[in-house]
Amino acid sequence: MTGLKPDRLVVIGAGPAGMAAALEAVRHGAAPVVVERLDTVGGLARTVARGGQRYDIGPHRFFTLNDEVRRLFAELCGPDLRQVKRITRIFYRGRYFNYPLTPFNALFGLGMIAALRALASYVAAGLRRRTRPAPIETFEDWVVDRFGHRLYATFFKTYTEKVWGIPCQRIGASWAGQRIKGLSLLVAIRNAWFPHRKGPRTLADAFFYPRLGAGQLYDKMRARVVAGGGEVRLGTETVRLRHRDFRIVGVDCRDAAGAETALAGDFYLSSAPLTDLVAQLDPPPPDPVRDAAAGLRYRHHIGVKLCLEGGALFPDNWIYVHSPDLRMARISDYANFSPDMSGAPTRRPLTVEYFCSPGDDLWQSPDDALIARAVGELRRMGLAPGRVADAFVVRSEKAYPVIEIGSEDRIATIKAYLDRFENLLPIGRSGMFKYNNQDHAIATGLYAARTALGLGRFDPWLVNIDGLYQESGAFPDHVAPGAGASRGVGATPVAAD
Repeated sequence: MTGLKPDRLVVIGAGPAGMAAALEAVRHGAAPVVVERLDTVGGLARTVARGGQRYDIGPHRFFTLNDEVRRLFAELCGPDLRQVKRITRIFYRGRYFNYPLTPFNALFGLGMIAALRALASYVAAGLRRRTRPAPIETFEDWVVDRFGHRLYATFFKTYTEKVWGIPCQRIGASWAGQRIKGLSLLVAIRNAWFPHRKGPRTLADAFFYPRLGAGQLYDKMRARVVAGGGEVRLGTETVRLRHRDFRIVGVDCRDAAGAETALAGDFYLSSAPLTDLVAQLDPPPPDPVRDAAAGLRYRHHIGVKLCLEGGALFPDNWIYVHSPDLRMARISDYANFSPDMSGAPTRRPLTVEYFCSPGDDLWQSPDDALIARAVGELRRMGLAPGRVADAFVVRSEKAYPVIEIGSEDRIATIKAYLDRFENLLPIGRSGMFKYNNQDHAIATGLYAARTALGLGRFDPWLVNIDGLYQESGAFPDHVAPGAGASRGVGATPVAAD
């Protein structure tokens, strides 16, 4: 190994990106300290155990075409790794539709007349693309261009607006490019006729999953970090990041009892929400940077956890709820991910998900009202839940960055300022304000740790954007001139498939 490793690496946040960065650091002999506001690791990918049942915050699958990330996942999980067949559907106005979309099910499930209108709408979109091409600027533009307006209105609009709380015309097309890249009605038809042909990641029909929930992966990371000489401080909130001459000189933290402590390090990685990072810099950034951060918004997440007595309500891992008359957005049964998520064969651990914004009626609803709503909406879907043996609510603030039009310019302003710091890098979904996947978040942590350790200049901002840094193939070996490269994911990789 070459490069100058820091004596102390400070990582803010113990989600996928933060824990991956800390793990990479200890593998190279550095001493990371991870600061996490919650009382457990994993962030939004953590698993909550209660009454013998285990619940993820929301459904998490692990699917990646990146060989290195896959090997890391497999090495850490070992015998606890499960391969799960993906079964997901869409519920829309009393009917279930396959997801990923299968053309005959999607079209004829709507009825013959509606199917013909949907096909006509798709053909019309294709003709417009060829005769009167227009810029693709919004999420609506992107989907209508590939599916036609009628299928967009049925299978994309209502769900997307539930999740983000704004009209699809205000969501940037870049979000669709990140999340459902390569998908169109034509691709769905091709995959229906040629199911073994490699398709976009949205169409993956299997995924990997830890036996005891998504959070088990990060529990294993934490154990490795601590065994390697690192430290993970839970229940500790970051208050401010002190800096001088574009170098972070210390982090002030507050524990659950209110006591403040100061941490000093050589390099700092932050997976806290990007807006929080800007607000915590001391002295404050210039006005244009703060104004840019003030213009960024996150969506909150509510997970209603239900332990139900009886058999399975549905065979799916999760169901997308598109019906506009239901407030829930998604429902998952974790026993359909792994039987070990349930403490007894007769019990089903479910999460019913709601998305909301600060101050709206859902976020302000008491837990008992949210539980009653979730049970009532299940019954309206025809999923009689039977006896509810246990129920509780988990609220997550700033869970999803809202990629609305104008956000990219604001992020660019913030990034240009943060790039001037010689020992600070944002990482992860919230930290970089990028709505990416679990494997992408892990990749940003690995890249940033290698940069901090002096192993080269790996840019985590390029994950899921630049072709070399997307989900295909191994991590690039390119480093700055004169620097060495390091894989850093274990000497004996284990194949995950």
